[in-house]
Amino acid sequence: MPRRRRRTTNRKPQDERRLRVRSIRRGKPDASKLSRAFIALAVARAEAAAQQQAKEMDNRQPALGADSQSYDGDDDDAA
Repeated sequence: MPRRRRRTTNRKPQDERRLRVRSIRRGKPDASKLSRAFIALAVARAEAAAQQQAKEMDNRQPALGADSQSYDGDDDDAA
């Protein structure tokens, strides 16, 4: 079976496109459209923040050596 030919375009992928908002004067705002837009914006910001945080964690150097133990709050030596 031959491969399907991909159509080549000069368009950017959908996630790389910038969104533009043009206003249309109406008497009453469309609450469902506004809510979907705000939710999409919040999700995009949360994803960007999570990616940035993951990137910072990958770049961070380990503070403790491999043979060190983390502090668990018990002071057996202080008795």
